[in-house]
Amino acid sequence: MPLRRFLLALALIAAPLLLTAPLSARADGGHWQTKAEDVGKAVTAAETTFLKGDVDGAKRAVTEAYFGHFEETKLEGAMRKHIGAKRAAEVEKMFATLRKAMGANDTAQVKAVAQGLRDAMKADAKILDDAKVSPDVYEVNQ
Repeated sequence: MPLRRFLLALALIAAPLLLTAPLSARADGGHWQTKAEDVGKAVTAAETTFLKGDVDGAKRAVTEAYFGHFEETKLEGAMRKHIGAKRAAEVEKMFATLRKAMGANDTAQVKAVAQGLRDAMKADAKILDDAKVSPDVYEVNQ
């Protein structure tokens, strides 16, 4: 009987976690779309920082969007492995182009490249989610 009570208590504790975790991952279509939204938000934050006149802060924010979101969440690796190295390189170049446009104080190009990045993230993440690419697309030591 004690085992039965333990299992019931465990089920009561775990049920809300099991029900809410998948919902948050699926809220916008899937794991990769959620990660792409995070990258998009980081790009938007960098763009906003630029538009407020803080070029150095904006460039740092682009770097953070790239390393802290695009690479760290394995989105780049998933794109490279399942969409292609050429596409991953194109998106990488967009981050560099955004930083250069900020350095040149080219507002029109900053807006265009930032929107292009958000669109690319959204489209590519949908491809990955539709293909059911695992969040563990690769491990660093593989």
